[in-house]
Amino acid sequence: MPDHPSRLDRMYAHLLQDHPYGWALYKKVTADKIFPGACGYFDSDGDWQTLVNLMDPTSLSRQNLTALEKDEEGGEESSTCEPEILTWGPKQSGSIRSSSVGGEIGLSVGVAPVEPSVNMSFESDNQESAVLITESPVSKRHIKHEVRAEQWMAANTRTMAGQYSEILKRHGIWIVTKTYCTQRCAIAVMTTRTSKVEIGLSADVQGVLTLTPHTRWGRCTGNSCTELHEDRDAGVVVFMSGMYFTPKFLRSTLASTRDQAKQSKHILREGWGDGDDMELGVRYYPSEEEDE
Repeated sequence: MPDHPSRLDRMYAHLLQDHPYGWALYKKVTADKIFPGACGYFDSDGDWQTLVNLMDPTSLSRQNLTALEKDEEGGEESSTCEPEILTWGPKQSGSIRSSSVGGEIGLSVGVAPVEPSVNMSFESDNQESAVLITESPVSKRHIKHEVRAEQWMAANTRTMAGQYSEILKRHGIWIVTKTYCTQRCAIAVMTTRTSKVEIGLSADVQGVLTLTPHTRWGRCTGNSCTELHEDRDAGVVVFMSGMYFTPKFLRSTLASTRDQAKQSKHILREGWGDGDDMELGVRYYPSEEEDE
């Protein structure tokens, strides 16, 4: 098990990091708060705080920040792509055993299931385990060219370091490049061996088990924490990924790495150090190789 603090949001993010979608978010955050092109940080309580929107040139200008570079046709080179619609089954850590404990799975005739058709049990085989279940569809959103966002930070390092020096030192700053969103999700974290949670699910037209608009967590045994997040307007972000910037003292260039392990040490954690002259080190997750 990775070395990480026991706070649930940090634990949850690390438990689901083997899924190639970025960092799993335990606390509810809507897609109008954290989105591709958002530049911000997770505060000491794990709440997302947006500093600037890279897709809003007017807002950038008000903060004395330059706009993103444009392509030859004059369009926004780092604008977001059209959302990709996905269907997900339950996502769980490797230490989970799942089984049906009642009901029958039947394919829904319509676009989405209406009522639960099977009760599923998720039991922990380890000291710490996690489960994420989403309502279909899941929307994948991302910017077109991550390099433009990195170039933007390089061009605006001095201004960002001046305006947000303490945030950079204490928390680091993210540029979000990709999110996965749904209208409703169920989350469980189990913190003792043999802990168990149950929930009613239904099968969509493809036979994939999915959350419905009305299902709730059922019986829970052992030590477990369960959440239900819903937002029918903007949607709820369940995974995010991007570039993470931290101070590098007494240097003036931008260093970068795509090492997931190095970024993993800092997700939802406070920063370190003091100093005035800094470069910004950048860490990516997922890497380009892992993302496809």
